[in-house]
Amino acid sequence: MIDVHCHALYGVDDGAGSLEESLTMLRDAKAQGIRAMILTPHLRHGMFSYPKERILEHFEILKPKAQAMGLTLYLGCEHHTSSNMLKELLDGVCFPLAEGNCVLTEYFYETAYSDIKASVRELASNSYIPVIAHAERCLCVQREPEKCRELAEAGAYIQLNADSILRLAGKAEGKASRKILKHHWAHLVASDAHKAVGRINRLGACRQFVASKYGEAYAGRLFEGNPREIIT
Repeated sequence: MIDVHCHALYGVDDGAGSLEESLTMLRDAKAQGIRAMILTPHLRHGMFSYPKERILEHFEILKPKAQAMGLTLYLGCEHHTSSNMLKELLDGVCFPLAEGNCVLTEYFYETAYSDIKASVRELASNSYIPVIAHAERCLCVQREPEKCRELAEAGAYIQLNADSILRLAGKAEGKASRKILKHHWAHLVASDAHKAVGRINRLGACRQFVASKYGEAYAGRLFEGNPREIIT
């Protein structure tokens, strides 16, 4: 498996708080069958600043330790969308996923569908592929999960969180994510793990559930095939 959304990089946001916690999270990921991870620190103005130099420093410390475990790490950013998002990407303020053209985008719970679609179109028109982080957490998607199909048609990838699918993150998130999976409107499932205890990585358990309920072929695309395209 490949985890495309994870906060295992220590000391840069509300994810891992120390190198030791990062290593614990990586060992847990490896034990579940994860072989590659994109570390996606937050950029959210007024909350998380995305300290690029520290991110690079900590990444370079963590990367060889992960390799020794048999894990390959990549960098990215969970970008809370704003009017400056495209400029920040073009200016290199933050990283797209794995140095490619996919951008992990996060929205407020109550962000209007029209604003999400406009953001998708702006990025797509500039040769980026927006990956909508935990789409099931958006109110407009909870009300109308079929909006995911429309966003995909506009150029987006739909990412769901493992905990939502496993119904560990709220009733509305669970219901929306399973309807999205039922209709094959999702492209990626990720852990969005933040800690070694609490918000942990449950990607392995989620893959087993998705394969049993929605088929091995679809699970393969969500957890391996589509993520592989992002890192290659």
